[in-house]
Amino acid sequence: MAESSPLVNQQPKPEPAAIFKGSFTDHLANERTFLAWIRTSLGIFAFGCAVAKFSGSSPSIFVMKKSYEDVKPLISGLILISCGIVTLFYSIYRYYRTNRQIIKRDLSDVSQIREPIIATLILLLSMIAILIIFIIL
Repeated sequence: MAESSPLVNQQPKPEPAAIFKGSFTDHLANERTFLAWIRTSLGIFAFGCAVAKFSGSSPSIFVMKKSYEDVKPLISGLILISCGIVTLFYSIYRYYRTNRQIIKRDLSDVSQIREPIIATLILLLSMIAILIIFIIL
């Protein structure tokens, strides 16, 4: 009886990059981008909370009975808080979409500059709305 060599029966081990079905650096870059979007959304949310809290208006059930001058900071804070929440959900969507593209190696939509520009324009429009609330109205 001839013994088989241990090298003949061994299966090649898959490389770590093959397990992820994408390069490891691509996944890490996607995660860094995701964390940057999360940090931005938390900053917008925290700024909205600060505007609503430290502006002298106290949110209560009887907001309608207060004057418009008392409610302006609360409205501005709520606009910023809602922008922070929208940015958070957008970042989660973007992370998972990019992760699927990395796994499938789908390079058809590599240039994703359109969506961050739209997100920036929405944030800019909300800031303009806040300025209009404070200056004009």
